[in-house]
Amino acid sequence: MAEENIQDTDAPGDIEEIEALEQPAGEENDSLEADDTGASADEDAGPYDDGLLDDEDGDNELEPVEQLGRDETRAVLHALLFVSDKPTSVDRFSEALGGVDYDVVRNLLAELREEIDDLHLPYVLREIAGGYQLATRSEFAPYIRRMFQIKRRNRLSKAVLETLAIIAYKQPCTRADVESIRGVSVSHAFEILREKRLIKVAGVAETVGRPKIYRTTDEFLAHFGIKSLKELPTIEELRETI
Repeated sequence: MAEENIQDTDAPGDIEEIEALEQPAGEENDSLEADDTGASADEDAGPYDDGLLDDEDGDNELEPVEQLGRDETRAVLHALLFVSDKPTSVDRFSEALGGVDYDVVRNLLAELREEIDDLHLPYVLREIAGGYQLATRSEFAPYIRRMFQIKRRNRLSKAVLETLAIIAYKQPCTRADVESIRGVSVSHAFEILREKRLIKVAGVAETVGRPKIYRTTDEFLAHFGIKSLKELPTIEELRETI
C-alpha cells in the first residue's frame, strides 16, 4: 500500500527520518511519527498512566494481594505488562504488587526482559518514555497492519522533522526561536507536530508578548523508542548519520 508523505511549505531540512526498531503491540512505528488516534487527548498530560489501579467507585480501598516469591512476582509483572497498552512506571508496578521494593521490581523487569529475549518470542520488553511496555517485533508489523486493516501512516516531511529536531535539542523554546534557526516560517510544521502530539505547550516565556514555549512529549519518546531525552544522539553523532 503506497504511502503519502505529509507536504510542508517550509524549506527542506537536513535531518533524515530515524526509524524505530520495534513496534508497540498492535500498531506501527516505522518512523518518527505519532498515531493520530493515539493516547490521551490532553496534550499537556504527564507520564503515561495505564489505569491499572483506577478506582471508578471512588473507594480508596484496594483489593489486598499476597506477597509472592521471586518467580511468581515476575510472572505477575508479565501479566501486568500484557494487559497494559502504554508504558508503565516501576512505581506503578510496585503499587500493583502490594508495595514491592522499587529496586526489586526493576531487577525483576530486567530478568523478564532477558527471559523473553532468550525464548525468542514475537515480542520484546522495552523501557521507553519513563516506563516499560511489551512490543511486537518490527518484522511482524506488516502482518499486524493487515490483520487489523491498519493503513500505513503518513511520514513526516524532512522540513517537519527538522523543526522537531530543533525543538528536541533546544527545548523549552518558542516558535520564534525555531524560526530564527530555520530561517523560514514554521507555523505549518508546529501545527502538524501538535496534531500528532509530538510537542506540547509547556508555558509562556517571560518576554514581550509572552509567547508560548514548547517541549516534546512522552509520545515523542515512545516513537523514538527511548527512555528519556538523555538518549538522544548528540548533534555530532546525528550529523554522521546524514
